[in-house]
Amino acid sequence: MKWILLLLVLAGVAGYFTKPEEAVMRERAEAVLSDPQTISQGFEGVATALAGDRAYSNYYVAAKYNVTLDGQPVVTCWGAFQQVQCNRAADTRTGG
Repeated sequence: MKWILLLLVLAGVAGYFTKPEEAVMRERAEAVLSDPQTISQGFEGVATALAGDRAYSNYYVAAKYNVTLDGQPVVTCWGAFQQVQCNRAADTRTGG
């Protein structure tokens, strides 16, 4: 039991010192925005450049970066241990 606790503490410390910084997260989110797969994603990328909001959240051992437009998520990135995974949000603005 002590070994498991020690490993969890070590993983937490390693996560704290290796979580990606805001600049890295922003760069990866912008890479997703600048590679549209559809015309609407292209327009969305331009709109977020002009009026989008960006937020970096620090969770001590991980980090989250959101790009939103009109309160709706466009790109969400999660990062831990120097790894960043960014995904485009599902298109919820086209009611239908």
